[in-house]
Amino acid sequence: MIEIYGATWCGYCRKAKSLCESNEVEFEYYDVDQANHKQELFDRMDEKPETIPQIFVDNKLLPGGFTALKEHLTQKAA
Repeated sequence: MIEIYGATWCGYCRKAKSLCESNEVEFEYYDVDQANHKQELFDRMDEKPETIPQIFVDNKLLPGGFTALKEHLTQKAA
């Protein structure tokens, strides 16, 4: 399961959502501009993130945001 923490104003967050949709990958999207999702993200990480999107695959943080997600889905498809 892929979980994306992002915001509507973030281009890479929109790209991450589109990438999952175009690859027909199931995902959950959480808007960090909503206070409860922001706090949830902070609680899941050891430190406050400096960038978004923050992406989790099977409950594990995928360091590298959109670029790492793209790489992960490419490897999974191969």
